[in-house]
Amino acid sequence: MKIKPISEAEFKQLEGARRVIVHDHPRQFALLDLGQSIGPYGLSWRSSAIIQPVTTIDKDGLHLWVGVDRRLAAIDLQDGHITLSLSLLTPLFDIIALDDCTIVLTELDLLLFNNSDCSIRCLEGLPEIAADITVKDDDLLIRLLDDRHLVLNLQTLQLKEPTLV
Repeated sequence: MKIKPISEAEFKQLEGARRVIVHDHPRQFALLDLGQSIGPYGLSWRSSAIIQPVTTIDKDGLHLWVGVDRRLAAIDLQDGHITLSLSLLTPLFDIIALDDCTIVLTELDLLLFNNSDCSIRCLEGLPEIAADITVKDDDLLIRLLDDRHLVLNLQTLQLKEPTLV
């Protein structure tokens, strides 16, 4: 799998179904090459060249998750079909693959998708801009920009701010 920058003209030459992420008024364009059996997909986004696409393959190896700016998609790696295409409310920060779900962190949201069918398992709004996320056992630890922390238990899907003892 390779991502390489392309021109707007090259992007427009791609068949419509091959444009997996399309923004209105894009300034950046890239080609996501998934090899000879699946082929290339086009990406476009509004942000500067500093913002680059994020990709992750789920733990089952069935889907490639790709996101950039305010768009997210999942591509079935067996047949090349777009399993999910979603507009996000805030810019995408990270995509993390776990054994049974895929985590998507945006500036102000946390989304969990089931690996089996790319359906949404959980959607949580964050009270402040996210700084980063880590996984520890059955918990997601979310650090916010204001240095507060939140914990999402992956079993109960309850989000809480830990109390200091």
